[in-house]
Amino acid sequence: MIARLEIELETENHEFMPYEKAVILQSVLMKEIEADYAEKLHLSGIHPYSQSIINEKGKNIWSIYTTNEEAYQFMIKPLERLEFKSFRIKNNSLEVMVKQKELLQIEKDKFLERYYFENHNRYFVIRFRTPTAFKQQGSYIYYPDLQLIYQSLMNRYDAADQRVIAFDSEVLDQLAAYSKIIQYRLQSTYYVLGKVKIPAFIGEITVKCSGPQAMVNFSNLLFHFGEFSGVGIKTAMGMGNISVAEKMVGKESIHDR
Repeated sequence: MIARLEIELETENHEFMPYEKAVILQSVLMKEIEADYAEKLHLSGIHPYSQSIINEKGKNIWSIYTTNEEAYQFMIKPLERLEFKSFRIKNNSLEVMVKQKELLQIEKDKFLERYYFENHNRYFVIRFRTPTAFKQQGSYIYYPDLQLIYQSLMNRYDAADQRVIAFDSEVLDQLAAYSKIIQYRLQSTYYVLGKVKIPAFIGEITVKCSGPQAMVNFSNLLFHFGEFSGVGIKTAMGMGNISVAEKMVGKESIHDR
């Protein structure tokens, strides 16, 4: 099962919570889950969850995404409890209230049916909602490289379900070869983690996927999975949140969220 819990937060002084507050919210999340599972996450390479904070229409929306059943049970279920209605940050000096919660759940077979087994359009608008970056050979890559995007999504898909192997170097090369960025609206930015400033980008791209329909459908599956897994580095700390819309030539269309 794939799931998303959106929590509207409000501080006692009604302050805006920037992207980087997700680092603090990650520590809040870790306090709410069982210690054994928190340790398991600490030891794992690619996590089966992502989380971020986004200010929408003046509201602070904290989103927690899980990409398998186990992560949902251990990470989202504790936050669903009625008892989870406030917490304190800034060395316990600032109270944050939970105003509203909204849960979305999608069973894996329904997800596949919707995003892979149906034939999909060849154009996708990918919006990078929080600062996004990749790391390659020790260096930060802070522009939307399609090979790195696909590689990140394939690895995260595999990490979510050990029974399925999505990553294949030949398929990865084909996905990158068949895909092209045809429009973009991007800006460079930084994601601040303590004293570290990670170079990143934010904005949106339009991707055209050519090649066989099965390849288009696989791209569609990975992009929409990325709405839950995040893409790139530090997705557990608030980076790499994306949303995806398919686009008809000349007009917006299906699955626009």
